[in-house]
Amino acid sequence: MRDREILLIVTSVILTLIFSNVSLFLKSFSSTPFASPEIKQAARQLEIDGFRKSEQDFWSKIKDINFDSLPKKSELPPVKTEIKSAIESQKPAKKATPTKPKLTVLYRKFLFIGDSVMFDLGIQLQYTLKKKYNIADTKIDYKVSSGLNRIDYYDWYARTSQIINDYRPDVVIVLFGANDPQDITDYRGKYRAIATQEWQKAYQERVDKYAKLLDSSSVKKVYWIGQPISNKSRYAKYFPVMNETYKNASKSSAKIEFVSTWDRFTEAGKFVPVVADKSGKRGYVKVNDGVHFTSHGAKIISDLIVDQMARDKILKTPKKKTL
Repeated sequence: MRDREILLIVTSVILTLIFSNVSLFLKSFSSTPFASPEIKQAARQLEIDGFRKSEQDFWSKIKDINFDSLPKKSELPPVKTEIKSAIESQKPAKKATPTKPKLTVLYRKFLFIGDSVMFDLGIQLQYTLKKKYNIADTKIDYKVSSGLNRIDYYDWYARTSQIINDYRPDVVIVLFGANDPQDITDYRGKYRAIATQEWQKAYQERVDKYAKLLDSSSVKKVYWIGQPISNKSRYAKYFPVMNETYKNASKSSAKIEFVSTWDRFTEAGKFVPVVADKSGKRGYVKVNDGVHFTSHGAKIISDLIVDQMARDKILKTPKKKTL
């Protein structure tokens, strides 16, 4: 009888500890061999939610831009015309687009670089590469609230050179942009308001410098991922401009390939919140901020990237072992 009472007391204490801090219990238990895939996914989602909250708190302090004072859409110059003008003003003559070589060598080391959105995407890329192609040598290098605009906050040029020299990846996958739609200070120290021709030119300079860094590195192949459409009007307005900037930078390098994701979450050119993946399973693709992926949305974009790498012969399905 006494043993039964002791057992009840111990059980009550354990249950009290678990329910007093469910998130801590999930994170701890997910690292044990007894955790199911569902428990691990729940713990990972808690970690992602924590990163997103930190990012929102950070930008509420550091950003001081009054977006209400920015030009209305009707006052902005046509995007394509302004981008073309900004780029032509930098280049004295039109250069021939380098031919993208056909890739036949298999690659085994993959590096994923970007902001917190890349964290969402990188987790899914790691899972797919391991499960489908038996590639386990992968690394995610991300920085919350970072990008190629505020290099005063985080220097991606220096960090990228360092991580490439240390890790020596064969393939780099890049995703920036979520934190870059804000005013910029160009290399001459001039303040440039977002959506102006001067802003586009300054941001193109930032992106071109990063592309040249990747092109001159030991990396064999780079996939620069464009931003998909957003359900938030601010991002939906600026992301096309930025995607065009990334695409332009990739044209000057045979090593860099731009991967457009814009249409993957659209129907008739408009954002749709629920999209089917390759298997036909439907689900929400973005969280409420209009930028970060849900796990379902990350899987859809991950499949798009992996399929492109397979077409480029970078990935090859491993042969099944014969008994």
